[in-house]
Amino acid sequence: MIQPVKNHFQTEREFEPFDLNASNLNEFFKGRMSAEGLLLKGLDSEVRVKFKGLRPDGLHIFEMEVSFELFNTSFIVYTTPSFHAEFEYELVSQKENLLLGRLIDQRKSKSTRSDDRNNNVSGNVVASNFLIAKTDIDFSKLTGVSSQVILTDIHRNLLKDYPKSKVVFLANTELGEEVQLLKEHKKPIYVTNTSLMESFDSHEIFDPKESFEEDFILEDKIAEYKRTKVDSFLMYPIFIRMNDLHFFAYLTISLEKSMVPLEVFEKYKEVEATFQERIMDSNTYVLDIKQSVLNVSKGGVCIEIRNREIIKALKVKPTMTLDINFKMQAPLRMAVELKHMTEIKDYFVIGSQIIGLSGDKKAKDIYASLITFFS
Repeated sequence: MIQPVKNHFQTEREFEPFDLNASNLNEFFKGRMSAEGLLLKGLDSEVRVKFKGLRPDGLHIFEMEVSFELFNTSFIVYTTPSFHAEFEYELVSQKENLLLGRLIDQRKSKSTRSDDRNNNVSGNVVASNFLIAKTDIDFSKLTGVSSQVILTDIHRNLLKDYPKSKVVFLANTELGEEVQLLKEHKKPIYVTNTSLMESFDSHEIFDPKESFEEDFILEDKIAEYKRTKVDSFLMYPIFIRMNDLHFFAYLTISLEKSMVPLEVFEKYKEVEATFQERIMDSNTYVLDIKQSVLNVSKGGVCIEIRNREIIKALKVKPTMTLDINFKMQAPLRMAVELKHMTEIKDYFVIGSQIIGLSGDKKAKDIYASLITFFS
C-alpha cells in the first residue's frame, strides 16, 4: 500500500519562479514524460503520472500509473532535468487514477546538477565501515574548556601572520548587533569598506547593510566604525554541529586604512574545518556493516539505511565517513554530508554530498570511471 513518506531531514533548497504559459507547460510535460518522467512527490513508492491535457477552464488532468486515493487536498508533480522542478496543485477531484488539479505554483531550483546520477548500481555497489558520531556525547563537555583550548590553538597556528586576529567565545561576550546577525544568519560578515558599508560579494557572506537600515541604525554603525578606526572587518562564526548548530565562538579581525585580505577569510574556513575534525575525533566510532547504495554521481551518494544506529548518529551529527565498494573493486573511502533523510516503511533513504575522497585527485578519477563503468 502506498503511503506518505516521513521526512526527517532536508537541507533547504532555494527555488525561483518557473513561469511557463499553458503552451510551454504542455510541451515541457510532454518532453519530461519521454525522459525521466513526471512523478508525485512525498510518497514511499515511485508513482509516475502522465499529463493528459488542459481543460478550457484551466484545470489540468493527470493519469497515475497506479490507482490509490491521495491523502491530501493538494499534490505536487515534480521532475528533475538538470534542475529540480515542482508544480503544486489544488486537488479539485479524483476518479480512480485520474487527477483533476488547479495549478497553484510552479517553481524550479536555483542550483543545477552538472553530473548525471547512475541509478543502475543496485546489487553492484554497497557502503560499509561507517565512521559515525557517538550518540551519548555530553554536550556540556563538548563546549567546555577543552574545546576552547583546541580552537585557540588552531587559530594561533593558522593565523600567526595576522596578530590582530582573535577568537571570541560566546560565553565571554555580549551579543552586539553584528554577533546577533552571525547567530541568526549563520554566515560570516565581511565588510570591506565601513564608510560605505560595502561587503565582499559572495553567497557565503551575509551583508549586514540592509539589516542595519531596517533597524534604523546604519548611520550610527558607520559613525561607530569611524570613531573606533575600523575601516574593514571580518567576523566568522564557529558552530558546533551536534543535533542543531550551536553558536560556540567567532573569529574576528578589523583593520584601519586597509581591507581585510581575502586570505584571512580562507584561513578562517580552514580553522573551522580543522576544529570540527578535532573535536569529533574522540567522539566517533566505526560500525562495520554493509548497506545498499541506490544511486551514485560524481558529487553524491544515495544509500538505503536499515541500521538504526546510523540514523541516530546522523541526527546528532549530519556527516560521516564510509567506504563505497563497487563490485570486484577496492573500496573508496569518502566523507559525506547529509542532504536529506526520508523514512520509507522499515528503512531510510539518505541522500548525501561527497565532501572529501581519500586519495584526492587519483581517487576522484577512479570513482568517476567506476560510475561510468557500472552504468
